[in-house]
Amino acid sequence: MASAPDRSGVHEPPGPAATPVRRRGRALEQAIFQAVFDQLLEVGYAGLTMDGVAAAAGTGKAPLYRRWPDKEALLSDALRDRLPDADDVEIVGDLRRDLLAVLRFMFSACTVAGDPALQLAKAEADATHDVVRARVSVPARRMMLDVLRAGEARGEVRPGAATPLVARVGIAVVVYQNLTGGDGLDDAFIEQVVDEVLLPLVRNPDGPAPGQGG
Repeated sequence: MASAPDRSGVHEPPGPAATPVRRRGRALEQAIFQAVFDQLLEVGYAGLTMDGVAAAAGTGKAPLYRRWPDKEALLSDALRDRLPDADDVEIVGDLRRDLLAVLRFMFSACTVAGDPALQLAKAEADATHDVVRARVSVPARRMMLDVLRAGEARGEVRPGAATPLVARVGIAVVVYQNLTGGDGLDDAFIEQVVDEVLLPLVRNPDGPAPGQGG
């Protein structure tokens, strides 16, 4: 039987190079935003660079610099994208259900803000506080006040209870629960805040009973 030829000195031609995945639009944007959070966990905000994000996202620097002048602007947009959108909150004209909807929006935002990567960013990047305020805090207070005023117009909320200060109460309870560790911050807790704090505080005893929708 013939022995196999000695090929020790023969160099095999390289195989075909892997074709890079070309992403555009939303797919590329999502990859970049995810790379931002991955890099925050790996190197922290101080070590976050546009070069590092581009490499982690598997893209070049040019797509980043065409849209974001620096890492602070990029982080701000990545955070906006991850936080819930107040425009998605469904207000239906029922006091209890609308109070729940606003506080569930806050609950969702607290869940995002608790991400370890964002905790690192918040400690070092002032822009994150501005984004959270504009994207979550201000819209939540506005929605809550609108819900109370609409409830007052329907007779569900006692006259004079729809004030900016009262509108902050439920939101403050949710934020405090989140800041003190978040234990028990779930949908059952949100319902407790509405049923045991907000409704007793604002309900009009002479008006129609609030709906019991969940």
